[in-house]
Amino acid sequence: MLSPTELYPLVVLWVQALGCCPHRTGQRALAGLVTALLTAQSLQRAALMRALVSPRAVPARQRYMRLGRLLDSPWLSPAWLTPALVRAAVALVLGARDGGGVTLALDSVRCGRWESFTVGVVWHGRVLVVGWAVLPYPWPKGQFTPTVCALLRQVGAVWPPAVAAHLAADRAFGSYAFFETLRAQQWGWTVRLQARHWVTVAGARQQARALVPQVGDGQWRAWAGRYGSGTRAVPGTVVVGRGPAVLPGHQANPGSLRHRAQRAARRAQHAASKHARPASPYEAWVILFTTQPTTVAARQSYRQRWPIEGTYRDAQSGWDGQHGWGLDRVVPALATPEAVARVVGLWALGMLLQSWVGDQVGRPTAPRLVQQTAAQWTITGRLSVWARGRLALTEPSGVLTSWLQDTLRAGAEQVATAPSLRGRLTLWPVRLLRSTRQAGQAA
Repeated sequence: MLSPTELYPLVVLWVQALGCCPHRTGQRALAGLVTALLTAQSLQRAALMRALVSPRAVPARQRYMRLGRLLDSPWLSPAWLTPALVRAAVALVLGARDGGGVTLALDSVRCGRWESFTVGVVWHGRVLVVGWAVLPYPWPKGQFTPTVCALLRQVGAVWPPAVAAHLAADRAFGSYAFFETLRAQQWGWTVRLQARHWVTVAGARQQARALVPQVGDGQWRAWAGRYGSGTRAVPGTVVVGRGPAVLPGHQANPGSLRHRAQRAARRAQHAASKHARPASPYEAWVILFTTQPTTVAARQSYRQRWPIEGTYRDAQSGWDGQHGWGLDRVVPALATPEAVARVVGLWALGMLLQSWVGDQVGRPTAPRLVQQTAAQWTITGRLSVWARGRLALTEPSGVLTSWLQDTLRAGAEQVATAPSLRGRLTLWPVRLLRSTRQAGQAA
């Protein structure tokens, strides 16, 4: 296990490689926060305060005040971090490949009175968050779609043109403005629609639910069609189906089945308390609108949305309800969306570094000592890239110390040699956000 003083200079290398701060003071501030997060494995202020690197003994009250100043840093805002995170995520995911494509996942996580919308690069069953936006909940009227579209434009403004992107999202996001924004970014998409959404298939305008009776149970079918109708209709492929329920072997035992039934009952009770009407018969059907040409490709793309759920779980309670970073306990107490955005920025930075370590732990080319150490962590081998990174960084035996130092240096070097987006960075942190806000007010 690396001590904070050993980890801090390695994190400084990452912050410098990312290029998200224009001067050394900001770099050291970010490195100190990320070091505290990776050491404490928690976003809660008390844990971060205790893990802050300090050359001498400092009283807790002074540490807490220092932490408050660090968390107010503008360098944690998405306007500054998004270009750096896009560059790093693409460099780490694609590795040595020249060009290629990646999948982006879009969703939101609600913590108390704040809702954070995030978009990130899918990697090893998790998502590296590269952009985010925050709204109070309940959402202000007329702000949902403009906020999501502004988020996509922010990420698209610094997205490498040579890297093809395909976005997967759930059914809350479909709209004319949403699909027009994706087309403007030249991204592909696979988005689940609601049964009430209007589509045009074979020249007929109809609600998506009208296609369900044409598909047998356990089957999938695709139609060339459009989202909506008229001059604003968006071309694509409509896919409808419902596959048979197939559970992994480790979830098919009596205990897991009993837990699944209890969870389904709780969910039905919760849904009934929110809506005074019975559940829709179309709830179990999947209706997709996609740029993929085939049913198989559309289903594979939509599956890439699920990693963001595991990413949210890591940020909150963890895999067992005890080993997460506590985002859901930190965010509700914050007073402004800017403060929430800065905490999400810290989460995104820490997740990037920890996931990189977890990726290196799980590689078949990892040193034998690393593989032997990782084999002691679980009897099933089912560890996410984030969990492997956590266990490597907190390994109490200390046998991974030298390997961790070399690995973090290698990751920083890989990010540093990635193509720079610096020339595009100054175009939009203020101007694009301001124009987006004005457009939302005009609408």
